[in-house]
Amino acid sequence: MILLNGLTSTTILIVDDDPSIIMATSKALEGLGRIVFATDGASALKLAESEAPDIILLDVEMPGISGFEVCHALKAKQQTANIPIIFITSNNESGFEEKVFDQGATDYISKPLNHRVVAARTKAHIAHKKAIDRLQYLSLTDSLTGLNNRRALDEKLTIEWQRARRNRQSLSLLMLDIDEFKKYNDHFGHLQGDDCIKNCADILSQSAKRPADFTARYGGEEFVILLPDTEITGAHLLGESIIKNIIKQALPHAPDAEREIVTLSIGCCAFSSSTNTSPESLLETADKALYLAKQQ
Repeated sequence: MILLNGLTSTTILIVDDDPSIIMATSKALEGLGRIVFATDGASALKLAESEAPDIILLDVEMPGISGFEVCHALKAKQQTANIPIIFITSNNESGFEEKVFDQGATDYISKPLNHRVVAARTKAHIAHKKAIDRLQYLSLTDSLTGLNNRRALDEKLTIEWQRARRNRQSLSLLMLDIDEFKKYNDHFGHLQGDDCIKNCADILSQSAKRPADFTARYGGEEFVILLPDTEITGAHLLGESIIKNIIKQALPHAPDAEREIVTLSIGCCAFSSSTNTSPESLLETADKALYLAKQQ
């Protein structure tokens, strides 16, 4: 793999066993993004996973693994299934166009290459993918806090629960709730209440620092932190750290609240193959623990 362009926000993967085609295609796409390339199907599959390209320009006729086989393998994996693929081919046989789209490709470009056509089609498909990615991001993000939303949590919890059960790994979950938030909202108003929620969300994000940690707004003033590969003791330590950070913030509470500053209550649980019979059971266990924390 060679980088032909400087780093940009877009990555383009070119796959062709002919170096002259790679150079010509790269020249046509100059300025559209960061370009990486592979000269065979096996390398292309590895790069598609490691580089997460925004688009792939793929030669159909290659020795070893053909372009069609590469496309089929990419579409079979969740990680790479949504990457748009433009086939590059000199094939003009009857029915070839249908075969291209049957494979799951987005488009195809005929050889010899026309630089303007290559650039225009690639640019259009990149813009379409960026728009789809943006919509996907918005659909999984809480608009107030920027955290993952309930839908994203449900998807992630199912994945991590299945992984923990399959591999017999640890998985912990924290459910957090701002104490007496209704009193805060009634006294300070909804706008300041939103600011309180955002402040707490920021502290949770700063406290759950590992890349694998997954923080979400569960609803209202409730949050959930999912902790893969974490035993219950590690989850307790994180919970204690969060409480200290919230107290350190010293955000004044409503005059009629039990405490002078805003605090959190936290319920904690860990995955057990004998008791957690579904992803939802983890949430139920943490919710019960949160209720006990509120009572105490």
